[in-house]
Amino acid sequence: MNKRIGFLWVFVSIIVIVSIPLLYNGVYRNISQIVIYKAAVSGRVVGISPAYVNGMITKMYVKEGDSIKKGQLIALVDDTLYRAELDKKKSVLNSLKAYLKQLDNTTNSFRYMSLKRDVDVAAKDFKLAQLMLSYTRVASPVDGIVVKRMVNVGDTVSENQVLVYVLIPDTLYVKAFIEPDKLKYIHLDQTVKIDDVVHKKIYQGKITKIGGIDLFATCSRNKLVPIRVKIISKNTQLLFGQPVYLIIKR
Repeated sequence: MNKRIGFLWVFVSIIVIVSIPLLYNGVYRNISQIVIYKAAVSGRVVGISPAYVNGMITKMYVKEGDSIKKGQLIALVDDTLYRAELDKKKSVLNSLKAYLKQLDNTTNSFRYMSLKRDVDVAAKDFKLAQLMLSYTRVASPVDGIVVKRMVNVGDTVSENQVLVYVLIPDTLYVKAFIEPDKLKYIHLDQTVKIDDVVHKKIYQGKITKIGGIDLFATCSRNKLVPIRVKIISKNTQLLFGQPVYLIIKR
């Protein structure tokens, strides 16, 4: 009986010894800091779309994850109609130029000047047709990384319809949402910890914005307040769209 009681005391003692540090750390952590779980890596993203042209996508030159350079070709819109229009404008211009050469400015100056104006107008129309044809070749206006492709070959697109979204390098930051009753624990330029739950690493950040108009904040039923955190640590493994936690001291 005494042996059983002694074993029970040893067992209880082990549980207490193990539990006290765990309970202390958990309680201390909850008291000394708050953790924001609604947070993710964001950044400046640019949508690339065709200008002034409509048609079917006949070629896509990039895919998600590709690094691209400014001026690099992104997609090709069917140029059949635009090329036909260019040929038509070119034919009109060449015909007017040929006729103009046959006229004598001294004998029929009125007709000559009238035709010359027609040539000038046709030349402008031809340049416009050239410009419209060039718009069927959609190029990137920036260096970046393709984070989302919105269309595929065979899709019909209209002007200003986004074909791909491109992330601008070195613009990553953390976007998080905090409950209003916890705002008293944060302030601008406050240093916080960024918990990279994917790679199990901790990085340093700084709060650069609190509140403001935000799509997700205005749509949130819980009326969460958006905050922005600048990533201070260098050479991180953080990726666009990746979920993270923010650890903030009380």
